[in-house]
Amino acid sequence: MNSDNSIEAFPRLETKRLVLRELRPTDAEALFQVLSDETVMQQYDRAPLTRLEEAQQIIERHRSRFEHDEGIRWGITIKGENRVVGSCGYSWHLRHQYAEIGYELARAYWNQGIITEALRALLQFGFETRNLHRVEAEVLLGNVASMRVLYKLGFQEEGILRERIFVNKHFYDVKLFSLLKSEFVKEQ
Repeated sequence: MNSDNSIEAFPRLETKRLVLRELRPTDAEALFQVLSDETVMQQYDRAPLTRLEEAQQIIERHRSRFEHDEGIRWGITIKGENRVVGSCGYSWHLRHQYAEIGYELARAYWNQGIITEALRALLQFGFETRNLHRVEAEVLLGNVASMRVLYKLGFQEEGILRERIFVNKHFYDVKLFSLLKSEFVKEQ
């Protein structure tokens, strides 16, 4: 990776309503509440968490991935509150100037524009600070709400990846979306 777009300290991103910050060990309980919800996890590529230790391991894995410049994952918080209500982030492929995004949000916060707002900040960071050219997202076929968010942000559908995800002893198809830097509009 070239040094002109590397990051040393974990970046904090702020939007009108949100603060995206580093996940901390003290966020394990809040993250567990999100990732143990079966309804939330139906749209995700893993089974619901069943133990608090799993959330602690996820937070540690995100810290390690950031430290090794393999990716970054922010905890999503509402301004004025410090409780994590979801997370979003990247897996980098910086040599090829692209990344994949992932995100989840506690059910109580669905349909309020929070993920759209968080992803807009995440995308701006990726395109401007990390010099990404392309961002990808994979969405389970039944996750219409997530597809709506991606369309709103300017992502284009590229196709279906058949039986791409294996969860709970089943294979699932996903839809691949992409957004190029030249297509990204900061304020929509």
